Amino acid sequence: MSVRTPRTKSRWFAKQKERDPAAIASVVGMAVWRLGLHSIKRMRSVQFEIEAGPQYFAFLREYLIFLVQVADRFALTRLSLPERRVFTVNLAKQIARLVAENESELLGGDLPALNSRFLATFNERADAYAECAFEESTGPGFDFMRYCSHMLLDVMAQQDRAWVIDQVMTVEAPEAVSRLRQVIDNLVKTAGSIVSQEEAEEEGPFPEMPSVDAPVGDPIPPE
Repeated sequence: MSVRTPRTKSRWFAKQKERDPAAIASVVGMAVWRLGLHSIKRMRSVQFEIEAGPQYFAFLREYLIFLVQVADRFALTRLSLPERRVFTVNLAKQIARLVAENESELLGGDLPALNSRFLATFNERADAYAECAFEESTGPGFDFMRYCSHMLLDVMAQQDRAWVIDQVMTVEAPEAVSRLRQVIDNLVKTAGSIVSQEEAEEEGPFPEMPSVDAPVGDPIPPE
C-alpha cells in the first residue's frame, strides 16, 4: 500500500517580511511532526509492528529527536549561531510539547513529566549525534543515520529488528531529510530578514558550540 508524503508549509505567504528564528522553528516543527507520523504510518503499511500504545510513542520520540538534530544542522549553515540556538531550542521544546500532549491524552500520564522526559532524552542523544558526520551537500552521514536506527532497535518487536535499520537508513531517513531541507531552505529564502528578540535581550554573546555539529551550547532546560 502506498502512503503519500504529507504536504507541509514550506514558505511564507507574506514574503520578505522580518522573521524571528522562533517563528521559523514553529513552522519547521509542524513539518517535523508530520514527517515523523508519516514514517510510522508507512512502516506499519509494510508490516512493521508498531502498536498504538507505549511502543508508538517510544518510536516517535527517537525518530523526532533525529529529525530535530537534522534540522539543527541545516540551520547551522543558514542562520547565525545566536539565531541557530533560538531556532533549535524552540524547535525541540515545540516537539516535546506535541509528543507530551498527545501521549498524555491517549495513554495518560503527567504532562510536565512527559515533556521533561523528551527533553532529557534529546539532551542525552545530542552528545552522541554531535560526534556523527553531517555534510551540507549530502546531509547526515552513515553514522548519523545508523545511530538513529540503533536507538530504534529496542523499540521494535523482535521479528522486526533485523529489518528496521535498513528501512530507516534507505527509505525513511533519506526522504524525510530531503523534505526537511526543502522546508527550511524555502522558509529562510522567503524571509526578508531574520531577527531574534531573545538574541537582543541576551547579555553578551552566546557561548561557542562545543563542536560545529553540536545542537546548542548548553542542554535544553525543561519547561
